[in-house]
Amino acid sequence: MRWIFISPIVFLIYAGICFYLGKRILDFIRYFSPGIKPFLFWIPFALLCCGIILTNFLGRSMNFLRIASSVWMAVLMYLLMFFVLSELFRLGVFLMGKRIPNINLYIVGTALFLSVLLIVSGIFNARSIKTANYNITVRGTSNEHDSAKFPGNGSDIRIALVSDTHIGSLIGEAWIKRIVNTINQAQPDIVFLAGDIFDGNIDSIKNIPGVISELRKINAPLGVYAVLGNHDVDRISFEGGRTERILQILKDSNIIVLQDDVLEIREGIYLAGRKDARPIGMNVVRKTVEELLAGINGTIIMIDHQPEQFPQSEKAGVDLLLCGHTHSGQLFPSTLITRAIFNRAGSTSYGYWKGETMQAIVTSGAGIWGPPVRVGTNSEVAVINVSFMQ
Repeated sequence: MRWIFISPIVFLIYAGICFYLGKRILDFIRYFSPGIKPFLFWIPFALLCCGIILTNFLGRSMNFLRIASSVWMAVLMYLLMFFVLSELFRLGVFLMGKRIPNINLYIVGTALFLSVLLIVSGIFNARSIKTANYNITVRGTSNEHDSAKFPGNGSDIRIALVSDTHIGSLIGEAWIKRIVNTINQAQPDIVFLAGDIFDGNIDSIKNIPGVISELRKINAPLGVYAVLGNHDVDRISFEGGRTERILQILKDSNIIVLQDDVLEIREGIYLAGRKDARPIGMNVVRKTVEELLAGINGTIIMIDHQPEQFPQSEKAGVDLLLCGHTHSGQLFPSTLITRAIFNRAGSTSYGYWKGETMQAIVTSGAGIWGPPVRVGTNSEVAVINVSFMQ
């Protein structure tokens, strides 16, 4: 959320919204406690509004403030939405010539109640890792030897797709343990991590050895493969970031990272992993999908963090494209905006997509970014049963 303070105009808008919300909340509090001193409210409220920025300078010791201010960003969105709706309601009451005593009290109380209800339920929902199941048939020849190697799956290959774990100050060992348990319960043959595994500065992670220990517990006979996302940047300084420590942690976790690489995971089945198009704070040149897949003859499964360039990928011969990045919007009604943006781009922000020769799955991710809240979306592991046909 540091972008809030980059532009004076954006800062003034944000400050104005915070003041508007704070004034209405204070008026509500003073109805029940008229003797309260305003500064007793405004000082902690201002600290909450600026908490995201302060914790970036004060470090991990202010983790409580980081969590509180992250939750506040979701509260701010819903309070603003409900207050705007309440203003429209009050305007309607005024135009109809009606008068409701203490209407402001009822309006603010209702907005606060609904916001708290959504946020609390959204916090529990974000922490619950669900499973999204897909059955897909792609071109290719099933390998009877390898199919027999993994009995009981009901498909030639079972993939567990995980994205956007955002391991960092808010997501650590306990959250990763829940994800790994969900993966292993699905009994996949192979696991793909589709980027944004980490959330920036590696130093913000409380227990890196514990995270590595949990990741090493992933059980996948054909291995665990990953691509990096736009947040997989270890921010050393304001001049930019690096990926060395991230790559070392993944290597220690027995995870193979693909950076514009293609490998054959089974006879005639190729896995391609792309570099991210826009890693934060870094300038990275990646191969075009045509360059990456040149000379490959077989069934192609590709992992690309951001669900873009679907037409190019289909034209280049990709059979199954696996993506993350979008969080499916994470918070309603942002879900509607995200869906419109990616649908307009010819892809999708979530779920199953089918073109003429290519299919795609976009997962909503197993973690969170910003507020540790999900409303209208799920934290998930996508389990994809892939069958092959001539």
